[in-house]
Amino acid sequence: MKNISRILAIASLVVIAVAANAQVKGRSFTYKAADAISQDFSGSGDMAMKVRTTIKVNPYLYIAGNLGAEWTVDGWGTGVDSKTESIKFFHNETLTLDLEGFANPAKTTGTKTGAQEVQLEGQLSFYNDQTGEGIFKMDMVPVAKLNDLFNPAGPNFEVKATGGLMRLDLGRKITISPQVGPGTYENVGVIKVIRN
Repeated sequence: MKNISRILAIASLVVIAVAANAQVKGRSFTYKAADAISQDFSGSGDMAMKVRTTIKVNPYLYIAGNLGAEWTVDGWGTGVDSKTESIKFFHNETLTLDLEGFANPAKTTGTKTGAQEVQLEGQLSFYNDQTGEGIFKMDMVPVAKLNDLFNPAGPNFEVKATGGLMRLDLGRKITISPQVGPGTYENVGVIKVIRN
């Protein structure tokens, strides 16, 4: 019986922790009454009562999607493959992105001969994910060019354009040449999200 109680207690903590990190669907409201009045003003003459309305809007940013891509390549010769992953930004403030560190994946393990990197290209497309309207799009370019595309000064993605739900389609294309030999090739780029 003690074990069942312990398991239920742990399960309830897990549910609470998951709920605390859950995405908010649309706007969420918490209300409380303030400035209560309960007083006899019979002998006070004319009264002036201040009726205050205060609204505090908290910042909100929830990101969902796949950031990484992992290919396994078999066989010989030349091959090309491309995939696109979507990243969604649920937000209520202007977002600016800054991309850094994107480069061709370099060999980290494997043979010392042959190619030491894999050719990688990247493509970015931004949408208002509620309407499907395109906000910004670029064609497939060598992945290092993504580092020059954005900077902390802009472009800015305002809530008016995104509707509070922006989708980034991140396309990646790899070209495997015959000299790309056995091993692991990797690059870790960084997408900084600046909230302003």
